[in-house]
Amino acid sequence: MDRRKALRNIGLTAGFVVATPTLLSMLQSCTADKATWVPEFFTAEEGVALTNIVDIIIPETDTPSASQVNVPQFLDKYVNEVETLETQKKYRKRMAGLVSQLKEKYNEDLSDITPEQYEEIVAENLKVSEDKRKDLNKRISIEGNEVEIGTTENKVEDNEALAFGMINDLRWTTINAYKNSQKIGEEVLAYDPVPGVYNGCMTVEEATKGKAWSL
Repeated sequence: MDRRKALRNIGLTAGFVVATPTLLSMLQSCTADKATWVPEFFTAEEGVALTNIVDIIIPETDTPSASQVNVPQFLDKYVNEVETLETQKKYRKRMAGLVSQLKEKYNEDLSDITPEQYEEIVAENLKVSEDKRKDLNKRISIEGNEVEIGTTENKVEDNEALAFGMINDLRWTTINAYKNSQKIGEEVLAYDPVPGVYNGCMTVEEATKGKAWSL
């Protein structure tokens, strides 16, 4: 099994992730400053959208934001080095749809879109009604197949459905990458590099002061 296929089997986009040494090594290698970061897979302006959106999903509070632990860099590298060509095509189409929606709704220059506007677009796509969600899911497949509307001679991209698919993808991948970053694993979650005796009779509050375990 080649490296790309082995890493893909981890299931980053399926709502869970197994923190293998190879995946963690990839995650920890992402140390570029967001001001100088040049995406490997996405375009530069898509990188701007990605950075702003992951910071809406996990903003800075008493813990770092997603971009402060290099989640955008990791997601870009993961899609570029691990995903299949078919899945990469899905990401290109969905991200392009999201960027088009951002430009149509707010500003041609994605850097000039405010955090409040990015928050609005994320909320619109994550907090849709059940009927709207069903409609959008009919217009875009889970596998990311072609999403177009109109006649054969005059097809246009369904940017609303593409943006919905992209932001919902990012919700899970952002959370997984964030939880497995070194800073969050060691400084925010409960971290014990050399586990001792197991005690199943303690509450989480007693064992870790309420913190989830790292990895």
